[in-house]
This record gives sequence, structure tokens and C-alpha cells, in this order.
Amino acid sequence: MAGLLLAVAHTVFAEQRVAYLKYQRKNIPESEKDVSRAPMRLPIDVVYDTDTYKIEINGNTSIDAEVFLYNEDDILEDYSSSLDTDFTIPAPGIYIIRIEGDGWYAEGEIEV
Repeated sequence: MAGLLLAVAHTVFAEQRVAYLKYQRKNIPESEKDVSRAPMRLPIDVVYDTDTYKIEINGNTSIDAEVFLYNEDDILEDYSSSLDTDFTIPAPGIYIIRIEGDGWYAEGEIEV
């Protein structure tokens, strides 16, 4: 009975935290630049699961992008050549997620 209560208590305290991304266009030479003031919106979700200690990145499979995970000291912790991926977090801290596509990038930060 005590084991069951501990398992339920652990599940109750598990949560998922969402990382919000800021999207930017990459620098384009002046001669080719279009004026666009609308923010980019892409269907990409970044969630940290406190139960599994993983940051999960999911998006539309038609989006071709690379994902980089940096720690708070700006040191690369992990990398994926595809958008749908997850990273196991080695230690608590602040992590920066950078997603790079063709002509754009997105950055967000999450504290774990």
C-alpha cells in the first residue's frame, strides 16, 4: 500500500513546462530583403517533462530544421539534425534551445 501511495505521489508532482520560442528571420542582403513586420509563427512545441528529465521538441514533419541545446554558459550540450527530438537533461539549470531552419531561427530558454 505504501509503494502505491509513493507511486501516485510521484505522478502528482510531475509536470510539463513549456518553453516559449522567439522567432527571427536570418539576415538577408539588403537587395533581397522584403519588409515584413508580422512575427513568424511556426507549429513547434518545446516542453520539459519533470518526470523523465527530458526536453521534447515536436513540430510539423515538413519543417526542415536543426536543434541545438546550450547550457547557461553558452556551451553546446546536445544537437539534433531533425526537428522532432528530445534531449535528456544532465543537471538542473537554465538551458537555451535554438532551432535553425532555412532563412529563420528560433530561440527559447527553460529552467529545469
